[in-house]
Amino acid sequence: MRDKLLSECALFDLQRASRVVGSLYNSHLRGTGMTIAQWSLLRNIAALAPVSVGRLADALAMERTSVTRLVEPLIGLGWVRRSQGDDRRIRNLEVTAAGKARIRAGLAHWRAAQRELMRRLGVERWRSMRDTLRSTVRLVRQTAARS
Repeated sequence: MRDKLLSECALFDLQRASRVVGSLYNSHLRGTGMTIAQWSLLRNIAALAPVSVGRLADALAMERTSVTRLVEPLIGLGWVRRSQGDDRRIRNLEVTAAGKARIRAGLAHWRAAQRELMRRLGVERWRSMRDTLRSTVRLVRQTAARS
């Protein structure tokens, strides 16, 4: 019964694929002193900056508390800083010069991981997976919003 449940569990397969792909990217980033999670978070903050934790959490489809927990070490490393938002109650996040240097340091490694993944999967299979994953996020969010 247990094996049957796992073999039918969508989340199990999604998480397993995420761990395997994350491991591939981490192996490429190993020499940079960053994980793919840190590098990706820096890239997202830089792309959305200045960005509130709430808006960042929404973009990443994560809980605010989880984003805060992931951002704190980056602040401690001097790669991200908090800044005052237009509304005094809102604190924004921005990537520092040191953080931007970390992004640049990881870019070639990320590209190498991306090329390896494309080589292993094939570009067409990846595009199909990407489209399916994006529509899954959209559809699940829409359904959750109606509930």
